[in-house]
Amino acid sequence: MLREAEVFTLSGEGVHFDRNMHETGVAFLIVCDMLLTGFDAPIEQVMYIDKRLSEHNLLQTIARVNRTYKEKTRGYIVDYIGLTENLKEALSLYAGEDQEDLLNGLQSIDSEVPVLESRYRRLLQLFQEGGVSQIERLVNQKLSPEDHYQVLLAAVELLEDIRLRDSFNVYLKKFLQSMDIVMPNALANPYKLPMYQFVHIQARARERYKDETMNFHGVGQKVRSLVNEHLISLGMSPRVKPVELFSDEFIKSVKKEPDLKAQASEMEHAIRKHCKVSADDDPVFYKSMSEKLDEIIKKHSDNWEQMALKLGALRDEILAGRGPDAKVEDPFFDLIVSLAFKDGDMAAHIDKVKLTIVAIMDDLNEHIGNLDFWEREDLVAELQGKIKKRMILSKVPQLKAQRELLATEVVALARRREKDILGMTTGE
Repeated sequence: MLREAEVFTLSGEGVHFDRNMHETGVAFLIVCDMLLTGFDAPIEQVMYIDKRLSEHNLLQTIARVNRTYKEKTRGYIVDYIGLTENLKEALSLYAGEDQEDLLNGLQSIDSEVPVLESRYRRLLQLFQEGGVSQIERLVNQKLSPEDHYQVLLAAVELLEDIRLRDSFNVYLKKFLQSMDIVMPNALANPYKLPMYQFVHIQARARERYKDETMNFHGVGQKVRSLVNEHLISLGMSPRVKPVELFSDEFIKSVKKEPDLKAQASEMEHAIRKHCKVSADDDPVFYKSMSEKLDEIIKKHSDNWEQMALKLGALRDEILAGRGPDAKVEDPFFDLIVSLAFKDGDMAAHIDKVKLTIVAIMDDLNEHIGNLDFWEREDLVAELQGKIKKRMILSKVPQLKAQRELLATEVVALARRREKDILGMTTGE
């Protein structure tokens, strides 16, 4: 029977091998001799040794786990036989400086525990400094169900600040990387509950703020599999993107949250994200929707139920867009007016502006349907030149004065709305 093993880690800073290897499905290899020094698989991360080895054979053997590979930061040597003295003797074959480098790369698993503890404390500190004083009791599940829920809400609410979210993501990844190193050693056990709770906080914040940067990229597969399973058990698969504003599931997802403030917050951030992502498709429309959003937040900041109702109505308004009577040229009209008439004084020129826009829409329709139009800088420049000429011929001083800006912005909008423009004559 094997006695208790001594575990070491070996940093993965060895020779770079081909990463494009196909997975073979082999998970374990039991080796007697030759493959110890002849087998080369960068994916190999753990070696269990129960055989006396010495000198170069020992060094070559432990080097099997010292190969770089995607998401592999180090290799593990589980020593059942006690090879520490043999290793020191083997290293004597190298010069003093080389010995020091090799010894620095070989560390007991115990050495990672202070790092793990430090990273755990840094996570706690982030929330404590933000006023979530019971965060440690939360992550260790030492609160009543009601208190647990309220502290969880406070932790997620704190992460509304994008800078804090970024810091939290960095600290959590570092913590999970340390967990990946120490697990499954029993030294990691005190941190398992906090690991799952911090990951739950991240998942809730990811959904609340529609922030896809909150992920496990860079975390080892071992820990990532564990936390993924945990989140799936809670009905929060990390592989599923946050529910977006116009998803059929959005309202159902929001109403799963019993807290009205949390409901309003999720709706606010979903609307804000949609307006930001869609702004280039119709700048003036989405700017007005963003302004309405800010007005609702300001007016109903103390009445979460009313805020949620108003945000729901705003969602419906955004979904309806410009309405069934909207014309293809409407976004272009609004864009030109917003840029050229910042003082709002356009009443005397409205007919000329409309005629100019009709002519511009004809120019756009004529040009952008050409093969590879957007890849042809000369064709794009020619179109911009025509639009600038239209501005001059309009005899509207504001259009003439802003012709360079207007031509650039109109062409940029046309690129985003190409299908609508071409559909003016095709009936699409």
